[in-house]
Amino acid sequence: MNETKLPATRRRDLLKGVVAAGGAMTVAPPAAAAVVASCPLPLDAGARRRLARALKGRVIWRGEKDYETARGDAVYRANKPPRYPAVIVLPENDQDVVIAVRFARDHGLKVGRRSGGHGWSSAHLRTGAMLIDLSRMQDVEIDAASRTLWTRPGVLGSYINSMLTPMGLIIPTAHHPTVGIGGFAMCGGFGWNSRLWGNGAAHILAVDVVNAEGVLIRADETQNQDFLWAARGAGPGFFGVVTRMKLRANVLPKVMKVSAYGYTADHLEAIFTWARELVPQVPPYLELVITSTAHDSKTGERVPVRFTVAALAICDTDEEADRALALLETCPVLAQATFRVVGKPQTLTERYLSGMAADPPGFRFACDNMYTNASAAELVPRLRDLFTDLPTPHTHVFWLSWGPVKPFPDDMALSVQGEVFLGAYSLWDDAAQDEAMEVWPVQRMKKLAELSVGGQMNDENIARHPQRYLSDEANNKLEALRERHDPHGVFLSFLRSVT
Repeated sequence: MNETKLPATRRRDLLKGVVAAGGAMTVAPPAAAAVVASCPLPLDAGARRRLARALKGRVIWRGEKDYETARGDAVYRANKPPRYPAVIVLPENDQDVVIAVRFARDHGLKVGRRSGGHGWSSAHLRTGAMLIDLSRMQDVEIDAASRTLWTRPGVLGSYINSMLTPMGLIIPTAHHPTVGIGGFAMCGGFGWNSRLWGNGAAHILAVDVVNAEGVLIRADETQNQDFLWAARGAGPGFFGVVTRMKLRANVLPKVMKVSAYGYTADHLEAIFTWARELVPQVPPYLELVITSTAHDSKTGERVPVRFTVAALAICDTDEEADRALALLETCPVLAQATFRVVGKPQTLTERYLSGMAADPPGFRFACDNMYTNASAAELVPRLRDLFTDLPTPHTHVFWLSWGPVKPFPDDMALSVQGEVFLGAYSLWDDAAQDEAMEVWPVQRMKKLAELSVGGQMNDENIARHPQRYLSDEANNKLEALRERHDPHGVFLSFLRSVT
């Protein structure tokens, strides 16, 4: 498929920056790409200086003063992976990204990309590679009339919604307020009201991409469709750097209400049997979750494991919300609830703060997850260890009623889902516990492996527990497209090792 380039005026602006960088920054024409890729130029001090002079943004090489700060800033969790890029580029604009990719290609460096840094496997951070950290590019352009927006991938989803909500609009974002919209949407995007509006990936209408040749192109429904298809769900497997993305927005619903009930672990089997059998009845605008925790919300001290059954309704009338939330009143052990919050009006800010409380900054994190279509009889007897054997007070396990499942469209790489999502998240603060805590979620999910239909990107642990994140058909298509559009492997793909 031919790649349609950006308008000529924009290309000329980009080329001016490349020419100004000097001889070593001159890019070979596409026909010579194979020669350049197979014979990388020497990466000497002069080449490094020319790269720095060519960019408006920053270039930080390993060993330089601010390197470790920049490397740490690229990962949300406190347990930073022991992976050390050769260079970290903090671009200010599209031209910087073009120059950085061309430099990496010409000098034999693989390229990783970071938007928000919440992907728990941190696939963007690789030893010896170039990391392009897009967090400095923060412009957002909203067209309220068409209910669309253009955003940089490093812009936080919560910030975008803070701009949209006064206009009566909203997009699905991660539940945590500090997640970049790029990683969220491109890894699938399971967020607010996604069961009704569709995943974040389905909201991507177009992307501007710097491809493996270092050319900025636009991909939408009429041009460069391969890149658009892959942007919708390929996550770390994407073969380019997205510098901007066009998203579809939704009309902001008028009502947001939450109900929550607390239970002791004694009632696990009854609660999960009820929840599994309830899945077909959960309306698409209701997010029903069950979490197990073992810490006091005020002191953080360890307490006996307890369950919270909660549901958030996002819809247009109080009647709709109340009718949906009433499903929680059908729980067979309702009379044993330790607390009840029924139909409490919520704001989006309050929901983001709730997400922050679940995964607060400063902790060390590891996770793993799975989708399952297993029946209550198959699944529930296997859940007690998963939900009650929590190794630290802030470790938590999460159930989401994702079904009734609607098929994903063919125009997205995103292609694996199940009626129930299970996620295990270990949180700790002692580095001496790193190995034990990092494998804990994996060990728990592997025990349920025969019930899994696959996993969800971003909350995965692919290096320690590779699962099926795309359908076989989508995965084969992705690999074929990568071979076509990045034959020399300029861009890093899925993480295959913890080191």
